[in-house]
Amino acid sequence: MGDRTRASKLRQQIARLGAELAAIQEELLRPRQMIAASLIERHLGTQKQKRSSSAFYLSYAERGRTQLVYVPKAKLERVRAQVAAWQEYRAGVRRWRQVAATMLKLLGELGEAQRHDPREGRG
Repeated sequence: MGDRTRASKLRQQIARLGAELAAIQEELLRPRQMIAASLIERHLGTQKQKRSSSAFYLSYAERGRTQLVYVPKAKLERVRAQVAAWQEYRAGVRRWRQVAATMLKLLGELGEAQRHDPREGRG
């Protein structure tokens, strides 16, 4: 494939990635309430008898240690939604980074495809 054809294909790929990046960024910038933690379910109790119902806790790291915060059943659905929002947000950030890295690589390839040897005297 010639340099011009390759450069054209690279520009098309970069434009598609740019549109994807813009869509991801727009979603990431949307306001939302999030909790940066995991929601875990535990069946605590005594050694002889476990709880009959589940207890839910937020789990997060603070200064290198895992912290647990009890979530009352009355707040469980709202907290679950906020934890899910955090996970979706983090997934969006990961995808944004992947797309941006691919775009950066393709921009480098585009530069190489359009580069001319200065000894050839092309301007």
